[in-house]
Amino acid sequence: MRAWCLYDWGNSAFAAVCMTAVLPPYLSKLANVELGAPAGTAVWGWTAALGLLAGVLLSPPLGALADARGWRRRMLATFAALGAGGTVLLAAALPASWRWGAALYIVAATGFATANVFYDALLPGLAAPSRWDSISARGYAYGYAGGGLVLAAGAALIFARGERAIPWVFVIVGVWWVVFTIPVVAAVPEPGPVGGVGMLARLKRTARDARARPMLWRFLLAYWIFNDGIGTVIKMAAAYGAELGISLGHMLGALLLTQAVGIPATLAFGRLGERAGAKRGIQIALAGYVAITLLALVLSRPWHFWLLAGSVGVVQGGAQALSRSLYARLVPAGREAEFFSFFDVSGRMAGVAGPAIFALATTWLGSGRAGVAAVLVFFIGGWLLLAGVRVTGDSHDHVKVAI
Repeated sequence: MRAWCLYDWGNSAFAAVCMTAVLPPYLSKLANVELGAPAGTAVWGWTAALGLLAGVLLSPPLGALADARGWRRRMLATFAALGAGGTVLLAAALPASWRWGAALYIVAATGFATANVFYDALLPGLAAPSRWDSISARGYAYGYAGGGLVLAAGAALIFARGERAIPWVFVIVGVWWVVFTIPVVAAVPEPGPVGGVGMLARLKRTARDARARPMLWRFLLAYWIFNDGIGTVIKMAAAYGAELGISLGHMLGALLLTQAVGIPATLAFGRLGERAGAKRGIQIALAGYVAITLLALVLSRPWHFWLLAGSVGVVQGGAQALSRSLYARLVPAGREAEFFSFFDVSGRMAGVAGPAIFALATTWLGSGRAGVAAVLVFFIGGWLLLAGVRVTGDSHDHVKVAI
């Protein structure tokens, strides 16, 4: 379990530094120098969307292949190496070329998204279902701690050396990611291969089986919609703050607050899931996101950004951890990577649709506030769909889903 959680500790450095805090405002600033504001915000929106598109396309066939061959850990290691390598190469591309920087981010994000399919698929083999909520939450808490530690080190380096230190921060992130991929590959048990059906046939069967379970299908649709909003907040917050004139120092400090608050808050949501049910915990988190988005529409001062960052830390990890553990209960035994590929495809679509819509709204109306307003639809729509998912049974053991 610790080895599994340590992968979140390692790869969350990429999420904190490259998806959220440092690369978005830096790349946006470099693009604005050439294209003029707010073009840089839109550029980052399209980059973030494309960064996860390949993962969306690769996850289903590779998930089925991993199940059939027993290659979950091997696939995780391969795509983690791809992501970490792309991250290190950002140091060679920036600040000379924001276009090359965007291309390398797309490579790194593809590795990040695809590796997570196989990481998530290892969760059901770690313990009994009654512990999945707390283990999933512990993984996210490790992620907040590891990502926050690297972000703090990067922020200290940037404050000491200025923007010329930013490329070295990307090197630190890539190395950190590789080092903490080793425990999960070495120590977490690999479920045996599931033979008897070819890869394409397994994919067709997965799609058919998912459609045959209306509650499972409804949950996936709800997750796709509300995780669109979560993914957009993660990827666009710093670029939006930069457009409004929030300094890099304030943004780094506020996003460190997100990491710090996220550790106890995510663990608390794990306990809430065990006591009240994962569905109820997710709905509470989504209600919090609605309030956060409304406040973001009037953001104008640095302290506003700090307040919003702390609030995101309260709900972000809980929503994601409980979504993962709730879904884990719905997955047929022996088909974890295959079904988690659909789960992760749903989640990674947030990396495509949400930032793209944010970029379109920003371009059309000439302000990032228009993009923020569009995000409200994702949280409200996802909450309403989730409300219709009927889950019955003992929330402390096996969950029965009404189909």
